[in-house]
Amino acid sequence: MTLSKRLDALRQQAGAAPQPQTPEAGNGDLRAQLERLDRHRRQARARPVRKSISAEALAESLGGKVVADHLMLVERHWPLTERHGDQPLSLANESTHPVCEIPAKTLYLDTETTGLAGGTGTLAFMVGVADQTATHIRTRQWLITAFAGEAAMLHATAEALRDAEAVVTYNGSGFDLPLLRSRHRLIAGTDLPEADHTDLLHPVRRLFRDHWPDCRLATVERQLLGLQRMNDLPGAEAPEAWKAFLAGDPNHRLAGVLHHNALDILSLTVLPAMLCRAAQKPKAHGAVPRAAARLWTKHGNVKKAIRILEQSLEQLDMRGRHELARLLRNTGRSEEAVIIWQAMAEQGNQQATEHLAKYYEHVQRDYAVALDHAERLGADAYTRKRVERLQRRLLKPVQLALAL
Repeated sequence: MTLSKRLDALRQQAGAAPQPQTPEAGNGDLRAQLERLDRHRRQARARPVRKSISAEALAESLGGKVVADHLMLVERHWPLTERHGDQPLSLANESTHPVCEIPAKTLYLDTETTGLAGGTGTLAFMVGVADQTATHIRTRQWLITAFAGEAAMLHATAEALRDAEAVVTYNGSGFDLPLLRSRHRLIAGTDLPEADHTDLLHPVRRLFRDHWPDCRLATVERQLLGLQRMNDLPGAEAPEAWKAFLAGDPNHRLAGVLHHNALDILSLTVLPAMLCRAAQKPKAHGAVPRAAARLWTKHGNVKKAIRILEQSLEQLDMRGRHELARLLRNTGRSEEAVIIWQAMAEQGNQQATEHLAKYYEHVQRDYAVALDHAERLGADAYTRKRVERLQRRLLKPVQLALAL
């Protein structure tokens, strides 16, 4: 059967009328198809063929070494005398108070992944960790050079976590650690070793979200560390750099990914000390005093929390003033709390007015003053009951006198 007849048969099966063609036309169509195929074949031969880059060559170019099949390690030692932005790396060993207590054997961890969506379709192609000694910070960065290297990288990460007393990340509780856990469980069939985890994103948000445009790590670095990243490869471009390497592109930019990841984990080593300083002196570091006070209260140092709020009294918003009054009342300094409530009540703050009504009713037993404050509150059922109760208490002595 000729090609034109086959095409007619296919058209009939599809419900279309056969197209009458002369033998010359059929041959012309066939000739055109053959010419197109030949043209595509020539174009494919003309394209340069990219050779895959060996793991050994990549490791040599990046200053690393191959430690397992499809896995390389780049290890560096950073003297504590070096600076990270405006801050010395020696901050990693600075003794800290309980607000940011970091054990000696702490692992600082950050990953570079194939995407930010998470789930089983996402994996980490690089894991970077740092730990410190008395003289230097050691960074180790494992990079897989093929998908088959993931198991070896996860094993190396698990060993590093197993030796650590604690792990510090930035947004690691929402992304890095859940991803590593799920991949380790999927690949190795076991759970990833767990250590006490401190996610620095949370104290950063509490201390600075009211004052900063965002709490991205790059913003934290600029504001607290004085670090301006120059010629840094954005983290969002890291997946494309790794994919370019897999495709054999010599311009893969994996050196930029390593540098970006190293800056991330070095920042993690000095940030705890800077957050402690911000919690000690929030005004000097642009932190929210109320948030700093709550960190101190959470760790049992109420006196420090009160002192911070008192030092920032003029800058406190209503929530901060309420926090200070609450702490004063709870520590037996109710008279000072009343002064703060009275100032807020004069500005129409209903919560402060309610506190005054309670204080004069239950502590001072001055029902007239308590009633005066209660009558300034809203007309809800709870307030009406309070007003009626106070009115009865004021009338009770009069009724007793009349009865006599």
